[in-house]
Amino acid sequence: MRPVLKTNNPVLLSFAQSLLSEAKITSVVFDENASVMDGSLGILPRRLMVADDDFVRGQMVLREGLERRAGPIGTTKDTFLGGQLTIEQPLGGFRAGLDAVMLAAAVPAQAGDTVLELGSGAGTASLCLAARIPDISITGAEIDSDLVRISNQNATANRMGDRVVFVTVDALDLPQDMKHDYDHVMCNPPFHGGEGERSPDEARALATHDDGSLAAWLSIGAKRTATGGTFTAIVRADRLGETLTALPQTGLRLFPLWPRDGEAAKRVIVQLAKGSRAPQVLCAGLVLHRADGSYTDEADLVLRGAKGLEF
Repeated sequence: MRPVLKTNNPVLLSFAQSLLSEAKITSVVFDENASVMDGSLGILPRRLMVADDDFVRGQMVLREGLERRAGPIGTTKDTFLGGQLTIEQPLGGFRAGLDAVMLAAAVPAQAGDTVLELGSGAGTASLCLAARIPDISITGAEIDSDLVRISNQNATANRMGDRVVFVTVDALDLPQDMKHDYDHVMCNPPFHGGEGERSPDEARALATHDDGSLAAWLSIGAKRTATGGTFTAIVRADRLGETLTALPQTGLRLFPLWPRDGEAAKRVIVQLAKGSRAPQVLCAGLVLHRADGSYTDEADLVLRGAKGLEF
């Protein structure tokens, strides 16, 4: 069975069950016994599971039903890499920005390489990487079928549909035909753990809260990376301890993104060279902004797609 919804909202959960039942799709709620642990607070999310064969149709039924419930969901078209790319993305939910560009800039891919992105969203990071390294093959794994539709449209619109493809799968439960080695794997995993208030926008909550699964994102990324290849992730600086615990202790390079000179880093790019025995390295990183808020020359070059990040 596979999860089509993860939520701690009992009203939303009941509504989703009703939608699936009307579509003749059998569903089961997992983690109900977790209420014993979290009492009456409803902190821990419940998973709504369906059979593997019903997963894709179940996602579609829920997406259409939730859209009717919430009203029309608009999109915007945003430019990246100094106008090289135009990316359509939902007006609500999680929206890609600087982090996606920096993640793509950090991947040391070369012509002919294969790349897997875990949790590809609207496709921004994958398309930024494909714009910098034209002759590579990228697969994006994304659980939200509506985002997969949008991301494939983005690939086509940016003339990359022949080498960048997005598929509707759970990045934490890849199908058998995707369980092979890739030259490079990258991910921008949900930044928040179980702490904090979940957004009422379920798509945004799914994209921003990992509910304790950060280690799983990192472990799967490392596992799917070929020996000699790289796994690259961008994480919250205050979750670096969790990140380092989940990954091998050798072959790691840490690249902080400093908001301004003298300010603590909020994001760190972590890159694993699979199979390397080299000691862990803390790089100088990149200062993003000058004191007046404008981008530094080095950051501007990366954001415009003129160069990648140099570790």
